[in-house]
Formats: sequence, structure tokens, C-alpha cells
Amino acid sequence: MKFENNRIKSEIRFIDLEKGKQWNSKQDSCCFILIITGSLNIHLADIKEEVIPANNLFFLPAGYSFSATALDKTFFVSIGINDEDYLYDNFRMEELKNTEQQDFSYLTFNDVMNGYVRSLLIYKGKNVDYDFLADIKAKELICILKASYTRLQLKGFFSTYLTNDLYFTEQVRCLYPNINNVVELADKMHYSYSGFNKKFRKVFGISAYSWLKQRRANTVYHEIYHTDKSLKQISIDNRFATLSHFNEFCHRILGASPRQIRNKKHKEQNT
Repeated sequence: MKFENNRIKSEIRFIDLEKGKQWNSKQDSCCFILIITGSLNIHLADIKEEVIPANNLFFLPAGYSFSATALDKTFFVSIGINDEDYLYDNFRMEELKNTEQQDFSYLTFNDVMNGYVRSLLIYKGKNVDYDFLADIKAKELICILKASYTRLQLKGFFSTYLTNDLYFTEQVRCLYPNINNVVELADKMHYSYSGFNKKFRKVFGISAYSWLKQRRANTVYHEIYHTDKSLKQISIDNRFATLSHFNEFCHRILGASPRQIRNKKHKEQNT
């Protein structure tokens, strides 16, 4: 179910997956995933693999590569967030610190959330489809989270997203896929190298170099293990000068060659 006009582009999607089937997505905007039945084994490019059962929801920031494999016949809802300012203003928290290894947290449905899910299923069953519904339901979900979960729960839930400077964070997330190093990123954001590093550490809690290296390593691993893209294409898409550099990076950072990582995937799928 998709709703959009010239002013709003929001989305509610109802997704059925048979056992063993995979769903892949590259998030252009933030979204919530609500698992109604079954269970998902999820893989995010920057976060560890996690199994999440039914009656739970989790959050995906914009720009994250995401894939999910159904461990049982699974039904879930994806709710896109168009108005990030509304999201951030509702969950702005003081003294937020990101670490190099971000945590991943999900929330269990409570009574209020169960009522919200029932309303979505009613709309689906009645084929309700009119302008602004998706945006209204997204904002309703944000209000429910804020009102019915503790601050500590929400801090963990949004740990992959919230920082103390949303504008700076979103600039970094939008620009980093197309840059090669910290110097280039600092230049594109109109900072001196030293000023950028100081600002980055204050906002993200780690050095820009460590953050970029982690993002690149996890993205590369995700694409080798969880997609069918050719190794040559993965090397090109991740801006490696040659296949030799790509292989060296995987050996040094991931501990195995690209071919060994992909072979590991095939062996695990056949066991």
C-alpha cells in the first residue's frame, strides 16, 4: 500500500515471506519494521546478524543496506518515515554517544502497539487507500513509541540513528557512499581536516577514519555474503582501484578473501 503526492512521499508496505525466502532493501528514508507473524533473521551492513521473532519492531536508519530471511512463514509491515525532523524532535536525547560497535535493539509490542497493528490490518483488509494516510500512521507510531516505552528502551531502540547533531549526521550519511577518504568528506562538508575530525568525534563518538573503515568493511561483507552481485561488481561499487586492492582489503580487514567468504555462504546454505 503506497501513498504519495507532490508534497508527501510515505509508504506502508505489507510483506509476506515464505520460509527461507529473503527480502532486500536499501533504505532511502528511515523506516520501522513490525513483525506480525513468524520470525526474521536480519542482516544490516553495519550491525551484527540478529534473529527477531513475531510481535516485535525494529528501526532502520536511512542509507542502510538491509536483508531479512524468513525462518518461518512470516508477515511484517514496513512503515517509511518521510518527516525526519518530526522523528528526531520527538526523540532528541541529551548526552547521546555512539560507539564504534553500535548496538541493535528491538521493542516488543505492548497493548498500545497491538492496537496500532490491528488498525493497520483493518486498513489492509478494507483496502483503505487515500492521501496522507501513510504519513498520519507514521506520526501516530512515533507518538505511541514516545508515550508507551521508557526513555532507556528508546535510547537502545534508536542507537543506530540518534546523535546530538542530526544535520551533520545526515550530511555524513548522504555523502560517504561516494567518497574515498576522510579528507574528501571533510572537503565536501566545507570543514578543515582537523576541524572535521574534531566535530565527527564529538557527534559520533569515534574517529571519522574508524567509522568509514567500519562502514566500508561491513558493506563489503554484506554484499559478498548476502547478495548475488559478482565480486568484480562489488569491487567497482565500493571504489577499489583494482581487484588486487579489493582482495587485500578483505584479507586484512575481514580475515578472508572475497571468494572464501562467498564459498562459506554456499557451504552454510547447503548444510
